[in-house]
Amino acid sequence: MYTHWNRDQPGYSRGGCVALATGSAMGLWEVKNCTMFRARYICRQSLGTPVTPELPGPDPTPSLTGSCPQGWASDPKLRHCYKVFSSERLQDKKSWVQAQGACQELGAQLLSLASYEEEHFVANMLNKIFGESEPEIHEQHWFWIGLNRRDPRLGQSWRWSDGLGFSYHNFDRSRHDDDDIRGCAVLDLASLQWVAMQCETQLDWICKIPRGVDVREPDVNPQGRREWLRFQEAEYKFFEHHSTWAQAQRVCTWFQAELASVHSQAELDFLGHNLQKFSRGQEQHWWIGLHTSESDGRFRWTDGSIINFISWAPGKPRPIGKDKKCVYMTASREDWGDQRCLTALPYICKRSNSTRKMQPPDLPPTALGGCPSGWNQFLNKCFRIQGQDPQDQVKWSEAQFSCEQQEAQLVTIANPLEQAFITASLPNVTFDLWIGLHASQRDFQWVEQEPLLYANWAPGEPSGPSPVPSGNIPTSCAVVLHSPSAHFTGRWDDRSCTEETHGFICQKGTDPSLSPSPAASPPAPGIELSYLSGTFRLLQKPLRWHDALLLCESRNTSLAHVPDPYTQAFLTQAARGLHTPLWIGLASEEGSRRYSWVSEEPLSYVSWQDGEPQQPGGCAYVDVDGAWRTTSCDTKLQGAMCEVNNRPPPPRRISYHGSCPQGLADSAWIPFREHCYSFHMELLLGHKEALQRCQRVGGAVLSILDEMENVFVWEHLQSSEGQSRGAWLGMNFNPKGGTLVWQDNTAVNYSNWGPPGLGPSMLSHNSCYWIQSSSGLWRPGACTNITMGVVCKLPRAEESSFSPSALPENPAALVVVLMAVLLLLALMTAALILYRRRQSVERGAFEGARYSRSSSGPGEATEKNILVSDMEMNEQQE
Repeated sequence: MYTHWNRDQPGYSRGGCVALATGSAMGLWEVKNCTMFRARYICRQSLGTPVTPELPGPDPTPSLTGSCPQGWASDPKLRHCYKVFSSERLQDKKSWVQAQGACQELGAQLLSLASYEEEHFVANMLNKIFGESEPEIHEQHWFWIGLNRRDPRLGQSWRWSDGLGFSYHNFDRSRHDDDDIRGCAVLDLASLQWVAMQCETQLDWICKIPRGVDVREPDVNPQGRREWLRFQEAEYKFFEHHSTWAQAQRVCTWFQAELASVHSQAELDFLGHNLQKFSRGQEQHWWIGLHTSESDGRFRWTDGSIINFISWAPGKPRPIGKDKKCVYMTASREDWGDQRCLTALPYICKRSNSTRKMQPPDLPPTALGGCPSGWNQFLNKCFRIQGQDPQDQVKWSEAQFSCEQQEAQLVTIANPLEQAFITASLPNVTFDLWIGLHASQRDFQWVEQEPLLYANWAPGEPSGPSPVPSGNIPTSCAVVLHSPSAHFTGRWDDRSCTEETHGFICQKGTDPSLSPSPAASPPAPGIELSYLSGTFRLLQKPLRWHDALLLCESRNTSLAHVPDPYTQAFLTQAARGLHTPLWIGLASEEGSRRYSWVSEEPLSYVSWQDGEPQQPGGCAYVDVDGAWRTTSCDTKLQGAMCEVNNRPPPPRRISYHGSCPQGLADSAWIPFREHCYSFHMELLLGHKEALQRCQRVGGAVLSILDEMENVFVWEHLQSSEGQSRGAWLGMNFNPKGGTLVWQDNTAVNYSNWGPPGLGPSMLSHNSCYWIQSSSGLWRPGACTNITMGVVCKLPRAEESSFSPSALPENPAALVVVLMAVLLLLALMTAALILYRRRQSVERGAFEGARYSRSSSGPGEATEKNILVSDMEMNEQQE
């Protein structure tokens, strides 16, 4: 589409008609008010022989059925795909020209907008990423779009960089002193309007690509080489542009790859050789795929492969903390270090059809034979733990020699099933145990030179100094931990082979001349099993969670709970032995992600799979690999684990005095700890109206005093997310103290502000605050022209108390109600006297004097309280 707009056109934001300018702007187009502006006009009539001008052919119209590249978003009604590029680091932001180049490098263009529908989709996409638009929250967050007036030939007219006709606009008409040099446009996240901006400003940007078009590989090689470098069974690509660890991993997945994993000295040397070329002699760090999990602090490769090789720099890795850590490789020294994952570094991608991924093991063949006295049998192996006497705790090589003297060797733990057996054998062990895993050339292997196909490293491990190549002499050896922390028990750690002494585990094959042990195989269904202080029974049949619970209870048992890593190991053996996941007694309330044991034991130990629990209102099971996962409680699993209730009763939960009003002033009240809550997300009131609403029922607008209360409120808000984006908080700014206070003037000591936090500009008497339904985060905002849902809160009250506002406001109506109550009481008293007299006559004096507690009155309640108090006093005196 051809356009010839004048500077700052099209204008008149309410629409209008287009006129040709005269004078100095001769021939340029301007938008005018169709009813108020008077102008001459030009008519056009066909000559009968139309002449079609030779215009450049339009780009092929993208198909509606084409797919979008991974990480790009679209709508079924749109023919393009869209992607937002945003970073908190100024170094990662770009000028308009740089942003346009970045999009074109991917085969895309900066965003152009041809219709309201297209812009509406982009706005929704931004809201999903950054939260709902509020001027105070998203102030000065802008994204480059393709609109610009950089072409001097067009006389300051706006045009789209991809050639799209300028038929739709959404400009903010605010004026600026430097409008003359604002030659590029941005999309303002706060107002979702377009704003003119200086083209050199460093900002985020949005790209747009037709459906069905593949994203080009970024040409990052300075020599122009785009190929992947092959080494052994994998291919590698080196990206020199700087990205955060998560962004780097995302780019790798575009090419069906992962951030690189390293499994041998040869692979490390290959990477180091190429990194020195790209780094050009500089001390540069490059992201690789090793990182710690946020759930348990354990190191993992992004491709799921085993950690069988390490190359830590001195002093690395740093001690584990609550923050996720990501690992880089140094170009010059070929060693590794850990860094904050938001740091921007170049990175290495790797793709391969064969990686050392952990696979669920096949069960070994049925045991033939048994074990000598003093050895414990599991399947076709015999195990023996040694070192109970501190004098028997030795160095790694001495432990291996001791095992060889017994025609055995240090244990090889080949799969999760054997690991579970070892862990289940540890309750009475108070020391760490050498196993057969060791490293002499930086890569870990077992004593029989078997490759490492299964690993169970503890959080932050392996973290010992990188083994120095020393022939075949082990320098770093592994132990199975016995730790006061349940999450370390049974895990592996690497230690100095020559400087530390520990107990050890020997292993040898079964003896065919001996009879197998009854406990040689994993637990079987239907048999009652004892472990530690618990007794268990396996169910093997298709069951929903509630069916499993009822079936367990019908047998005087309950669904099992897992209090420690030892019981967890026992259940792992059971699940693996049956080749099926097993229901356990862990579930969440409807709509909640907070899981608890049905037996009311505290949830002090967990073994969640990464990303779990993710099923709101779901139920938990132990999978065949031992990990806990969640699913719908109506899912049919093939088994469950019941537990005989022979443990002492669980500690009594905290009880709260008082109760909540029943249907007070059309409000349904929900108790939580010491307060009652009434959720009205459908009302959508202003802040002042919300205060009045809660005051009418004797309460206050929502206050949140700790994390648990925030989670409780958020879970209820999520269910009504479609009705309101949030609920008001009963919080205001106290100018005298310069602090935020709740409605009762108590200080705000707990907060849950969403990014970018609470700026000084929002600490004023004109600011109000709310909690977001979708995230549970707190947001600042204006007090006027904004409506939110309402949550009222009041303390629990004694049974006899109620809010005066629940009574009729009309005094005459109040008198009528009281008289009716008194009349009803008088009639009931008279009826009771007549009834007792008749019963006394019929039953006789002895029967009439009988005393029953079947329906208690106030006097009886007092008597009970006195008796309880007397007993407590007597116990204290004793």
